[in-house]
Amino acid sequence: MNRRLLGLLPDYLRVTARREWQIALLTLVGLGPGVAVLTAWLNLAWLLQQAPDAGERHVGWLLPAFLLEPLGVAGVLVGTGVVTLLIGCLGLANAYLLSVERRMPEFALLQGLGLRRRDVTALLLTESAVAGLVGVVTGVLGGVLLARASWTAAQSYFDVAGPYHLAPAALTAAGVTGFVAAMLFMGTSAAAEVTVAPMRLLRGERPLSPLRRWGERETSFYGAVYAAILALIGGAFVLPGRALGALVVLTLTLSVVLTVGGWLLARLYPRLPAPDRSILWRMALQGLARHPRHTAGLSLAMIAGAYGAGLAGLAVVAGPRPPLFPVWVAGGVLVAGAGLVLTAASLAALERRREYGLLVALGARPSRVRRMILLEYGIVALGGGGVGALLALFNWALAGAGDWLIAVTVVFCDLLAALASAGVGALPVLWRMARRAPGAALREE
Repeated sequence: MNRRLLGLLPDYLRVTARREWQIALLTLVGLGPGVAVLTAWLNLAWLLQQAPDAGERHVGWLLPAFLLEPLGVAGVLVGTGVVTLLIGCLGLANAYLLSVERRMPEFALLQGLGLRRRDVTALLLTESAVAGLVGVVTGVLGGVLLARASWTAAQSYFDVAGPYHLAPAALTAAGVTGFVAAMLFMGTSAAAEVTVAPMRLLRGERPLSPLRRWGERETSFYGAVYAAILALIGGAFVLPGRALGALVVLTLTLSVVLTVGGWLLARLYPRLPAPDRSILWRMALQGLARHPRHTAGLSLAMIAGAYGAGLAGLAVVAGPRPPLFPVWVAGGVLVAGAGLVLTAASLAALERRREYGLLVALGARPSRVRRMILLEYGIVALGGGGVGALLALFNWALAGAGDWLIAVTVVFCDLLAALASAGVGALPVLWRMARRAPGAALREE
């Protein structure tokens, strides 16, 4: 950085923190829980690696033998933490992209006043690094608390003897992995946005963001690459070579399945039958079709949350071991998924406020618009929650464990929980709609 840029940096960060506090809060919600879960499970994986019979502790995991054998229980724990971090980072990327898009005219003005494009990129990357550090520190502190709180359940589940302690390697791995995740997911937005020609922005044009053009292929490819990088970094501190390779392959596969699943559902919803008399249903399907990125993100969160909750519920009824620890594992995935739902819903409330205001201004009753919003979230919950629950049932079948009647009951309850979470996820949209009169929403940029 040159001296002029260094002099600008403190004031820039201070003003950004004050103006973009809502986005900063969403960033914290996206990154913090994932880093916390990764910290706790990396620490537990390290402790299990020190136990002489750690390789035999596979009882109760609803995974087939061909996955458990190369991974080991430590690899499963690290993989769970990495996937949880990835879920949170999807919300982080969307929140930061919106923040950068809103400030693009200001960055164009800075370039018009003499800053080079690389200077603006440096400002954004520094901003990403500061936000990442805040999220990582918060997450690691939360992870220490989570590791201690879940230790008794882990001891019972894995039959581990010995006192609890924190492993410096685990804390280092979680911190480094979380910071790299922040730079990957936030830095991509920063690097892509500054490629837009500043003169177009200064003339009042609103060119489409490069990242807004991404579809299934781009998001699946980059999501898989980022997942592999994070799995490699996080696992390198605690796993042997064979388990690390298996973890990278499994993380790649799961990342592609989740991302492609979210996009396929986003494409499926507009193709559902829409009778002419069901006006509200047709409007809900059209709303989902107009915002495929939000729809895919919500669907992905529902798939991951229902999958984690379903596995936990099935593990509770599966075997003879104390079932509390799988609930801790699923809880981490659910918190990250809830963070992604909250972020996507909050961003939808910001980006679609003019659309909702226009509907009311054209004569739609506010209560009808609210029912449309709830219907949209219900459709996504049934689609994503159904896929996640079926994936959990598929795991159950591969592991060959338990009573099918109980399993189907657990999966049904899992689907009901997905519907309830969708109702909670719609609250930010309903709250913002209630606070804005239609005319005010239409005047907002």
